[in-house]
Parts: sequence; C-alpha cells; structure tokens
Amino acid sequence: MATAKPMFTWIGILLILSGAVVFFILEQPLIAATICMAAYLAVMKDFSKFTSPLQSITETLAAAGVGLFLDYPFGGIPFYTIMMLTMLFANFGRIMFFRFFAYTGNTWMEPLFVTIALGAHLAGNLSGHSNWATWTVPLPGFMFAFLITWGILKDKKQLSVHTLKGYKVAIGSYAPPFTLPDQSGNEVSLSDFVGKRHLLLIFVRGDWCPGCHMMLRTYQKEKEKFAAKNIFVMSIGPDPVGVNREMVERLGLDFSVLADEKQKTAMTYGVQLDTYDNQFAEQYDEGIPLPASFLIDKNGIVRYISRPDKVGEFLNPSLIFPIVEQLD
Repeated sequence: MATAKPMFTWIGILLILSGAVVFFILEQPLIAATICMAAYLAVMKDFSKFTSPLQSITETLAAAGVGLFLDYPFGGIPFYTIMMLTMLFANFGRIMFFRFFAYTGNTWMEPLFVTIALGAHLAGNLSGHSNWATWTVPLPGFMFAFLITWGILKDKKQLSVHTLKGYKVAIGSYAPPFTLPDQSGNEVSLSDFVGKRHLLLIFVRGDWCPGCHMMLRTYQKEKEKFAAKNIFVMSIGPDPVGVNREMVERLGLDFSVLADEKQKTAMTYGVQLDTYDNQFAEQYDEGIPLPASFLIDKNGIVRYISRPDKVGEFLNPSLIFPIVEQLD
C-alpha cells in the first residue's frame, strides 16, 4: 500500500508562493488575501491526518498572509492580523500544542481566542478599514472555529462523565487477555509478552483523531527510552487492519497498532463509550474507545494507568518513566 501524501498541504504551499505573493507584487492585496485563505482551508483538510510541523508552519503562514494582506496598507493597529492569528490558535492551537493541552485540558482556550478574533474582526471593519474582503474572506475560518470550539466542549463533557468512576482495570490487577491482528494482519496476544517483556498498551480513538496522531508521535520519539527498559509499545484502535497499516506508514511508527474493530478489548478494559456525539469523529457502530494507556509488567500485572479524570495525561511519557525505573 502506498503511503498517503499531504497533497492539500502542498497545494496550500503552492497557493501561498505562486498565488498570494505574485498578486501582492502586482498590488492586488485583496486577491492575495483571498488566495491565502484558500491555502488555509486546503491545509485544514490535511490536519486531521498528518498533524506534522509542515501543516503547522504552512497554516501559520497562510493565516498571517490573510491578516497582513487585509491590513495593507499598514498603519495603526493590525486588527486583521490579530484576528487571523487568534483564529488560527482557536482552530489548531490544541493540535499544535497537544502535549500541553491534551483532549480536555484548558477548554477555556478555544472560546477565548474565538472571542478575541471576532472582536478584532469587528474592530477592524468598524474602524474604517473595511471592504468586501475584510468582511467576507475570514468567514470560513470563523465557521470552522465555532464548530471546533463547540466540538471540544462537547468532547470534554462526554469524556468526563464516562471516566468519573475510573476504568474496569485497576493497578495491581492482572491485565485482561486479548488477541488482535496488527497492521500486517498477524495476530498478537498479551500472552506473547508474559515472562518476556513489559508492555505499554495505548488505546486510541481511530485514525480520524489528530490528537491520537500527536500522542503516537510523542511515544515514537521516546522509543529508545522504552526499549532500554525492555518495554514494548503497542496501540489498540477501532479501525481495520488496512487503515492501521496506512496510519503506521504515514506517521512513521515503529510499533504495532492492533485492530479492535468490535471494540471488545476496549470494553474489557473499560475504556469505551457506547454512544459518542461529535461531528468531527468517525462513526463506529459500537461507539468509540477512550484515549487511555496501561503499563503492564512482564508478569501480566498492571503497574500504571493514565488518570481517568485527566484524559490525555498519558501524552507525557515522563509521567511513566519513574514507574518504568522500578520494573526490573
């Protein structure tokens, strides 16, 4: 299977370089701003799949381009640049800095930045520097920002309600057994590691989830530390083998992603929502898994569980390393 490429990101880069810059040189800043917004929307389409620095940098350049071209000729407060950069943070700040914000942390962030962006938009237009482009070009970004903000607030409510009582598996108990196919179609069982290696088991919500991509990349960066302590990192998600294989190749992962298509393993560990309402999420018949992690020693005993009251806390591997040091 060929690895997917960030086609829309490259389209965005091309629009910025060959479209926006050219029209600005031709003294057509409003057309340049419109082209930059097209680039912004193009890269947005790739963000859920790739979530790499390339998307973050290109999206920042596109947002800055829209703002600067709308503010031209420069003079006074750059309202539209402020508008676009705060809108950018409302749309993608959680993904760009996911290690710090995770899924449900600091949910004041999106409403605050949407409000600042809207205020800057109105201030710029009402201060006299307004035209058809200053009113209309930012609108698609605002629509997406409102949807993102509403989705994150709903996500926090649903995750928090489900995790109030913790998970079914407790620290000190034996990890429930499982046998699932990896991204190559080979069956992998918990028993394969008993007596041999420790196992860090990470549940993800699916390939649609940009936060899960950021988490998997974070653990990929720490792979040498885990390998030094004889820990095998493995992920479990609700997607089929083919989707997992493409995700592993696209993200450049060295560890396995197992297909728990019926989510029975997630149910056994107590990290599964049977109903989930979010317009950005992939819809599975069984519901959706929760993002959670379990550190299982080579005797099959659970030694660490990510905190249910702070979903996404497991994104920081440093929380696990002190426990890892005690394993052997």
